[in-house]
Amino acid sequence: MKLFVIIFFILMSELIVAQIKPDSVYQVEITATASSLISFFDQGRYPGATNTASLGFGFFIRGMWHPGRLLSIGFMTGYTQIATDEFSVSNLNNNELTSASARLSAIPIQLVVSMQGKKFEFGLGMGPYMMLSTIDYGITAQGQRLELGLTFFGSYLFSLSNNIHLGPELRVLYLSYRGIISIMPSLSIRFEILRY
Repeated sequence: MKLFVIIFFILMSELIVAQIKPDSVYQVEITATASSLISFFDQGRYPGATNTASLGFGFFIRGMWHPGRLLSIGFMTGYTQIATDEFSVSNLNNNELTSASARLSAIPIQLVVSMQGKKFEFGLGMGPYMMLSTIDYGITAQGQRLELGLTFFGSYLFSLSNNIHLGPELRVLYLSYRGIISIMPSLSIRFEILRY
């Protein structure tokens, strides 16, 4: 938690200095991002697993208010499937192996601060992820918990029109409790829905 507070205050102090000469154009933007992802786990994904990497996918939507020359603030949510596993479980009654599956997904609920130039954007999402675990072993068991995390992203956007921009984005997700780092080379599209 101390890391979140330190990063937040450093960013805010830099951003306040950057706002000395405000721009006269204010805008509200929505950016959608989608891609596959690779996740690295600090430990095995489930008890007995030796593999610490997995493939998944994710999509994010962030709404940003761009009130000045560099600063943007907003909110981000979406969905990521971090890991899906198939494994065998020994039945204690008859020593037969039964197949089981497990899935770990996350939904971000984060405050976002970013620095925007004409084509570049670098930002940080701070806040919880709703972690969703599902295990299917004849019957389905589900669990959920909130876990603090960070989302770092950087993008370069090309203008398709005055209000629509498209380009690559690199996104890194960090979940401290489980020691998960996910990397998403993404494609983003930004819509400027309001300008005043």
